[in-house]
Amino acid sequence: MEHSNIINQLIIILAASVAAAALFNRLKVPTIICYLLVGVILGPKELGLVSDVSQFQIIAEFGVAFLLFTLGLEFSLPHLIALRRVVFGMGTLQVLICISIFGGLIYLSRFVYEISITGTLIAASAIALSSTAIVSKELSARNEIATAHGHIAIGILLFQDIAAIVILVLISVGGDANGEQLATSLAIAGAKAVGFFIAVVAIGKWILPPLFTEISKTRSEELFVLTVLVVALLAAAAAHALGLAMALGAFMAGMMLGESHFRHQIEAEIRPFRDVLLGIFFVSIGLIIDVELITNFWPRIVFFSICLIVFKTALIALLCRFFGNSGTVSIRTGLVLSQGGEFGFALLALAVKGTLVPHDVASFFLSIIVISMAATPFLVSNSEKIANRILVRKQKKAEPENEDLEQVPAEELDHHVILCGYGRVGQTISRFLIQENIPYVAVDDDPVRVQRARAAGEHVHYGSARKMKVLQQLGLMQANLVVISFDDHATARHMIHEIRQVRESVPILVRTRDDAHLLELQEAGATEVIPETLEASLMLASHVMVALGLSGRKVFRSIEQVRKERYKMLHGFIVGQHGAYGMSSYQGHLQPIYIPGTSYAANRTVGELNLEAKGASIHTIRRGNDTVMNPDDDTLLLPDDVVVVTGEHAAIEAAEAYLLSGN
Repeated sequence: MEHSNIINQLIIILAASVAAAALFNRLKVPTIICYLLVGVILGPKELGLVSDVSQFQIIAEFGVAFLLFTLGLEFSLPHLIALRRVVFGMGTLQVLICISIFGGLIYLSRFVYEISITGTLIAASAIALSSTAIVSKELSARNEIATAHGHIAIGILLFQDIAAIVILVLISVGGDANGEQLATSLAIAGAKAVGFFIAVVAIGKWILPPLFTEISKTRSEELFVLTVLVVALLAAAAAHALGLAMALGAFMAGMMLGESHFRHQIEAEIRPFRDVLLGIFFVSIGLIIDVELITNFWPRIVFFSICLIVFKTALIALLCRFFGNSGTVSIRTGLVLSQGGEFGFALLALAVKGTLVPHDVASFFLSIIVISMAATPFLVSNSEKIANRILVRKQKKAEPENEDLEQVPAEELDHHVILCGYGRVGQTISRFLIQENIPYVAVDDDPVRVQRARAAGEHVHYGSARKMKVLQQLGLMQANLVVISFDDHATARHMIHEIRQVRESVPILVRTRDDAHLLELQEAGATEVIPETLEASLMLASHVMVALGLSGRKVFRSIEQVRKERYKMLHGFIVGQHGAYGMSSYQGHLQPIYIPGTSYAANRTVGELNLEAKGASIHTIRRGNDTVMNPDDDTLLLPDDVVVVTGEHAAIEAAEAYLLSGN
């Protein structure tokens, strides 16, 4: 009967999740919030349709394990070595500072709540750790794992997972252990972790690659999926048997398999299991939320939730800046990691069970963690906007107050073209203008670039194109054309609005990466919006039609018709799974690789790295808003670059390891 009851409750959870997810997707609400609400509604405090919460928490733990397994596939050992300063430097400082400050505040409130010193440490740790499950899922969904803030966030989360193991040991012996017993327990746990890591490395290097090679030869999808599941679950079970976290064991197994050329196929096969189990994990969180507590103390809970988010954002942002990251990356990283985490639920549950933390105190902190986790999808999706808003004043102060533009010769300011931004696109346009003897003047806020361009005799001035005073000094009222060449749609929209208030008739051309903001910019007053990716498609299509024997005039008319219709024919595309099952013979795979400052490739030239020796090549380099196409041997790779490498999967894997660690 008990077994049947659990199955019935699981069916109820899955059915309610399907219905709620369908509704929330139409409303464009993150599915994480959907699952949390399903748990709250079905839980014992509301409808009571699900009463045995502990059974589903066990299932949910496998969801976190699979999540860490797939994350390990993406985060290989060279990544860990390259980000050692983040993991063991920034991660250590973040955890220690948060626990110290939160612990001090909780200890000061001991006169209101009866809580021991050990309980204080546990409660502080519960809110100091962030959510690996939510952060990883949100970053992966937005393809932001390979970004600067994504790598830093994952690095800090890795240290938090390691710290959680130490804290779990403290809970297990902290109730009645003296200092010598505690040190012994920690030493034993550390020895187990090191031994487990060495065993996983050995298995991943000498056993798993030949095993998956033989499995792939069978061309059996069932056998491949089953093998992946067994490897992930065995690693999690082995870690659990040693008293370590299941999620850490799964992560280590994924990291070892991430060194092989099977990692992309493994990730594709494991994703459905991961997503389903993660959904159950978030539902299980909702099941343990005390709605009555939130109803009675919601002002206090909301206030402390906001304080938690603001404090962790500010602290992590300051640490990022201290370690040399940009303001935008620092703030985005802080926003991504501003919540409490799923380890907090486990810590509080064990603390309540061991009478180290009172139940009402644990419920209070649990509510704070849940609210902060519910806010995470919004914070992650809007992190760039929030960071830009916060940095507006700083950017304005950094920009010249009187613009400091030297006197521009009058002959340059008559029937000329104004180039806003002098990156790759701006420089390409200027070369064609020079070839046709068309006067132009460019403005850029990169002093090094301006200095070098002026030394080469080009008409470039230092200043901010975002300011109307600068554009007026550059002869906006006499210009024949304004070109906004940088890829920042929000700034471009603001500039268009400002220009249109002064000159309604001047043509304004805007460059964008794709057509995501095409209509928005056109409605703002842009004369033409040129999406790079769509124009590249048109160029390729024109060459195809000419190669097939169509006349140049007909091809030109076809291309112009697409442009007149605002690229309507190119909107939308059919997606599918590329390639056959198993290993692919396709030679043109592209893989973005983030280059942290501590990596081997940082501050080395393309020629010096010689990736061709490993069967790969550098396709492009993303550097902020600029893209370096077909970089030559003298191109220098800088910290925080994103290098797009092309080649077979095996060659890309070797190139990635070499760029990050030099091996």
